[in-house]
Amino acid sequence: MNLTENTIYRHDELGEVLVLGVHHIFETYDPDSADGRLRSRVVRYTAEWDDYGPMPSSVRTTPVDEFRTVVGDTVRTWEGVEWSTNDPLD
Repeated sequence: MNLTENTIYRHDELGEVLVLGVHHIFETYDPDSADGRLRSRVVRYTAEWDDYGPMPSSVRTTPVDEFRTVVGDTVRTWEGVEWSTNDPLD
């Protein structure tokens, strides 16, 4: 299963979770050659979010292989609200 950023999945323990991204963690990495020795891959996700994104301190990380064992089907794509510093405050 490929995990997709900004997608809501069914989680066995938490209900619906929003995947924020999948990240590579390297032992070593050379930016000039864009090559490195991969240590692990983790998924960033949250079970608490609103239209603007994840709630502070609710973001979790789990190794991708472990996450795949507790996550099921895609529920829907999350489409958050765009916010700009130019938006007037009410």
